[in-house]
Amino acid sequence: MKYTLRSIAILAVVVLFTACKKEWNELGSQLVVSDDLEIFAFDNQEIKISVVKEDSLITLNRPTSFVGSIQDPYFGNTTASLYTEFRIPSTDVDFGSSAQADSIVLYLDIAGYYGDTLSALSISVREMLETIETTTTDSLDLESSVDIYSTDDFDFEAQLLNAPEQALQPIVNSELKVTLSNTFAQHFLDADSANYADNDAFQNFFNGLYITADHGVNDGLLLELDLLNENSKLTLYYHNETSDSLSYDFQINSSADRMTRWAHDYSATEIETALDMEYVSQGYVQGSVGLRTYIELPDLNSLKDSNFVFHSAELTIPYISTEADSIFSSPDKLGLAAVNSNGKLEVLTEDQNIQGSVYFDGNRNESTQTYTFNIARYIHKVVQEGYTNRLALYVPTSVSQPERVIINNHSLDSVGLRLNLLVSH
Repeated sequence: MKYTLRSIAILAVVVLFTACKKEWNELGSQLVVSDDLEIFAFDNQEIKISVVKEDSLITLNRPTSFVGSIQDPYFGNTTASLYTEFRIPSTDVDFGSSAQADSIVLYLDIAGYYGDTLSALSISVREMLETIETTTTDSLDLESSVDIYSTDDFDFEAQLLNAPEQALQPIVNSELKVTLSNTFAQHFLDADSANYADNDAFQNFFNGLYITADHGVNDGLLLELDLLNENSKLTLYYHNETSDSLSYDFQINSSADRMTRWAHDYSATEIETALDMEYVSQGYVQGSVGLRTYIELPDLNSLKDSNFVFHSAELTIPYISTEADSIFSSPDKLGLAAVNSNGKLEVLTEDQNIQGSVYFDGNRNESTQTYTFNIARYIHKVVQEGYTNRLALYVPTSVSQPERVIINNHSLDSVGLRLNLLVSH
């Protein structure tokens, strides 16, 4: 059943004037939309929230990768480092007689930016000492499907392959360009031909590169990289006895494993304190495998065994705008998942698939500064089937996007989380 204009107006009245949960009979006697349609309202005094660090998630072979470092005044420091393998396009590799390296350049296609676009980054490149080994598992939970996670490390050479250089004014560039050492370049030319017999042999010879960035000027910058773009490659420039100005491209294709390693430092931020508290007045949600906010709904036992039909269960989540939002943006959409009895997350598939994504919502409304979800089917299961009343709020693209938002649930503020139920007998 859809809201009528009258029911919407009544819902607004409930939001403005209800300071706590009303008993059903009291609320129902005052706010009857029709003979059998009534509203039940809860406000932020009864909805509790807490903040937890995001579990380590899979960042292997995502559509895009990140490298960089930012300093957010509210969310602290976020760094992204990158591991990537390379492949040879064919097995007929022939550099000619007495081949000598002129240079070798790493090109990485820039797909986007996050942070202060006026910042510069100091890029460091090292050779990996092991391959990115992947093994599939049978896990079906939200957190895992293969055993390569955002916090995994791989061994690499201590010595830099480049002189740390600034990615100056990256906003006007379409690629990140890093020149590596000629000694490293010559290594490819002097290698035995057996190392180029196939890509397995080449991978044993060259494990790949580890790319990091130190925090630069201003607030820092995260570069979003499209490693599968044809412009992302490692290009060897050389000459031999018969020709000058030769080049060879080592490619990053779909068979080359690549992953972003995310790291967060919340020192000296309010988040550091919030992580140690059972409940908080402000929640924090952060992509880039950062933070979740858990939402504990009020006790709904008063509705148990009542044979109510839940037509709508609107969960409204207000967010806080800050002066840093122009640089560190909030996500256009948030995700909401149920927390089962084992503490695992379960996507609200019935609410989303049966009702439809538009009805389920979760989109940011800038005019009201809220995110809204309709979780009617989930509420029915909480009331009638004993489902846990805990939800997890997260960035749906947490493994790949660094967006973040502050959630407001201050009990002394009229603006806080709200749950409004539209039910009938």
